[in-house]
Parts: sequence; structure tokens; C-alpha cells
Amino acid sequence: MPAYPSGVSMSPRIVVLGAGVGGLVVADELKAKVKDKASVTLVDRKGSFHFPPSFPWVALGTRTPAQVQRELAPVKRRGIEWLQDEVTSLDLSSRTVRTRQRTLPYDHLIIALGASYAPESIPGFSAHAYHMYDLDSAVRLREAVASFTGGTVAVGVARLPFKCPAAPYEMAFLLDDAFRRKGIREKVRIEFFTPEGAPIPAAGPENGGKVVTMLEQRAISYQPKHRLREVAPGSLVFDDETRQSFDLLVCVPPHVAPKPVIDAGLTDASGWVPVDSDTLQTKQPGVFAVGDVAAISTPNGYVPFLPKAGVFAHGQAEIVAHNLAVEILGTGRVSRWDGYGACFLEVARGKSAFMSGHFLAAPRPTLELRPPRSIYHTQKVLFERYWLGHWF
Repeated sequence: MPAYPSGVSMSPRIVVLGAGVGGLVVADELKAKVKDKASVTLVDRKGSFHFPPSFPWVALGTRTPAQVQRELAPVKRRGIEWLQDEVTSLDLSSRTVRTRQRTLPYDHLIIALGASYAPESIPGFSAHAYHMYDLDSAVRLREAVASFTGGTVAVGVARLPFKCPAAPYEMAFLLDDAFRRKGIREKVRIEFFTPEGAPIPAAGPENGGKVVTMLEQRAISYQPKHRLREVAPGSLVFDDETRQSFDLLVCVPPHVAPKPVIDAGLTDASGWVPVDSDTLQTKQPGVFAVGDVAAISTPNGYVPFLPKAGVFAHGQAEIVAHNLAVEILGTGRVSRWDGYGACFLEVARGKSAFMSGHFLAAPRPTLELRPPRSIYHTQKVLFERYWLGHWF
């Protein structure tokens, strides 16, 4: 048997916080590996899993909410203890997690709580902006798009960082396509704004330039280096005092780390949880962070930190599950996360671009943006089918 740190039981208690992509994968794969050699508890305040890559389809009316979610309770069939509860605090010194209903001791803790949204940090945002970064908001956006008959649509990003860097661009393309299908595109002006210096900056200037060209080809104006300060009725105010009018605003809300993580002192100056890029270990022994809540520096990248995306959460979760199983079982060899990521960039109903590569490669990330094709849309549909079928 491996030697555990002081206070760690010989039958380790593993607690996974958050049942999104990262939390679900790490809980499922780890339990499959360790079986009865350790307990695995999965905690999430929601009773169902929502599949974020399908939220734009919900917003455009090509998916219903029921089609993009699954109940989480069936994970119990795999030996995982499932708790629908809300995390309120972390006590790292006593190795306990406090929820609204109980206290959970742990020997290993995996934080996969994702990002929280802080629309209140921008005056007027909650009252005037729509977005599709959670399922309920995607449904509200669907209603707004369905009733829109013409005018200026402002699509953009409020603050950095935000998860799924391609998503707001995808939303702009899909709105363009939707309005063309409705026959009202000539009555609509679409304007894109972002604090970024170029689209999807982690992919590098060449790939960002390709996205700008795609925007121009669809008559979508692009305004980089515009950081949103305030939303007034029908008007955006940016940090440089410039203004932009709108009739419909679709904007990524500001992202922040979950409060229990901040209160526990796990975040740094980035506002997120710093981790070892190879192992996802935090500065606390036995505590890991995967997915959007983690901050991974990219000294050889185009941006200081790795983007936040579900594909990264999935790969990181696999590494954490593997390495913890090696430690608990005392067999096998530890692995390192390689920084691989891929995403689809839908540009119209039935057509998508595809980006993939290694974001942590030296001396620079090796990334490729492949032009829109129907095959990539088909692959995205199959990816959705896999996720909503395999894991439940």
C-alpha cells in the first residue's frame, strides 16, 4: 500500500466538487479504476448535467432544454456517492468541505466548480443584456431572438477571461445565419466588441486573422480592445468613453471564481486557482483543480494563461483520475497533461470550422484552424450525442 500523508485514511475518501465536464469525468473514471479501494463522492447544487456546447443551439431554437441535459442521479449506479447540495466553504486545515446540509471529510479533493458569473459587476448588464452561458439564459435569449425584427445587434465580451473563447464568435455567426433564414438580414446590423486584441488570442495571430476575415465576409463589424464599463438602455459605454447603440445585446457576462474557493485562499492575483500544469495539483497537498476554476500559465503561449474550455477540463480530469488511481492502488506510472485542446466554431446551420492543437507546446502552441465544412458540424452533433449518452 502507498504511504499517505498524516491524517489520510488507508481507504481514501475522495470528494469531487462540481458535476460539470471535469467533475463528472474525474469521478467516473477514478471510481472505475479504484473500485472499492476508495470512496468517491460527487457534489453539485444542480440535479442535472447541462451540456454547454449545445447552448447556442438552444438559443437559436434548434435544441430544446430537455435535449441538452441529463439527470445526475444515475451516476450512483457506478458506485459514486451522489449528493445534490451546495458547497458553502472549504476548510483546508481540517480537510473538510462544508455544504448547506453536511460536512464532508476528504483525503483527496478535486475542485471542478467552474466559473461563476458576476453580471452585477457591470452597471446595467443584468437589466439589458442576454447571454447563453447557462441553460436558463440560453432559453431567454431564444425568446429575444425569435421576436427580433430588425435593428442593431451588439454581440460581445464584457471581461477577460471567459470560458469557451470561440463561443461568442460562434453566436455572432449563428445570429447572422438565423436572420438570413428569416429573411431580415438586410434589416439587421451585427457589431462585435471584445477586450481582446484579436479573436481567440490563444490560437495566435494567424488563426485570429482568419476569424476576422470570416466576420468581414458576413458583414459583421469587429471592434477589438473595447472593454465594457456600463450598459445603459440602448447604449454601451466602454472604458475609453466611446459608446455604441444597440437594439439587442448578446454579451458574455464577467466570470469570477466561486466564492468558497476564494474564501479558502486558493486563488492568486489572476483571480483563479493556480495549479501545476502537468498534474493539476494546487499549492495544498491532496487538493486538485480542473477546468474553468484553474489558472494554468502558458510561458510559451500567445496569452499568459490557458483558455477556459470544456475540452481542457475533460483532459485534465483524466490525468487527475489516472494519477490518483496510481497513488491509491500503488501500481502504474503517473502521467502528465499535454495541453491538447479542440473546439468547433459553428458558422451556420449545418457548417462548422474546427480548431485543434497543443496549447502548451514549446516554443509556441501548434494550432490549426480548419475552414468551415459540413463534416465538422456532423462531428459536433456526434460529440453531443456521445456526451449525453456515454456518461449517463
